[in-house]
Amino acid sequence: MVTFEQYLKGILKQVDDSYTLLQNLRDKIGDLDIMYRELAKINGLFVALSNKLETNKQELADYQYILSPIRKYLENHEFFREMNTMSLLYSDDSLRLKNLRLSILDSMRENNLLEHIQSILRE
Repeated sequence: MVTFEQYLKGILKQVDDSYTLLQNLRDKIGDLDIMYRELAKINGLFVALSNKLETNKQELADYQYILSPIRKYLENHEFFREMNTMSLLYSDDSLRLKNLRLSILDSMRENNLLEHIQSILRE
């Protein structure tokens, strides 16, 4: 049976893998679809993790510090509308793809969210 800690680390590993994939994109045609898919995955994982941390405060007390940055990320960053607009008009514009990708990556570094994720994974 999987412990809460293993569950948490498994989710955070998936988020970190998606972050790395976004970081390594080369801003070419087709990357917008990859960004959309990975961002949807990250957001879904953050929602699941947020719910799990909220409902299991006792078992995951050592990891409650990551809950606030996750919530702030989910509340303050919505890239899907911009991606939908780009897909119709600018999906092959490498500079717009790069700016969007960098904005997504920067949003994950806000409030030390990525640092917290990597710190938990190193434990």
